[in-house]
Amino acid sequence: MAEKRGEIEKLQFPFNTAGLLEVFNTNLNGWYRVTAKDFRSFDGQRRITEPTKTELGNVVVPMRTYAYEGPVFIWGTNKIVMDTTNEGKMITSAYWDKAHKISGSRG
Repeated sequence: MAEKRGEIEKLQFPFNTAGLLEVFNTNLNGWYRVTAKDFRSFDGQRRITEPTKTELGNVVVPMRTYAYEGPVFIWGTNKIVMDTTNEGKMITSAYWDKAHKISGSRG
């Protein structure tokens, strides 16, 4: 149903979206969990935490955390940002502004 909102392009996620996706906020000096859409558009330190193996019925599994050094995309598009500055902020677009305005009006 994304087509009804004007999203006709399928977004690329070149990482494990099922893992715990975190970005480093320099202002608050800590790691914060984000959605996959925000993770792929963050120009700064990013990391993923995921299980090393899974077993049916076993909830105690070893986890691994690693830094993600993949491409940075403009939010809501598949356009890769070539000149990243590692500033620790989102690379937004007019599409992001529209989506943020809609979600902000919902309270």
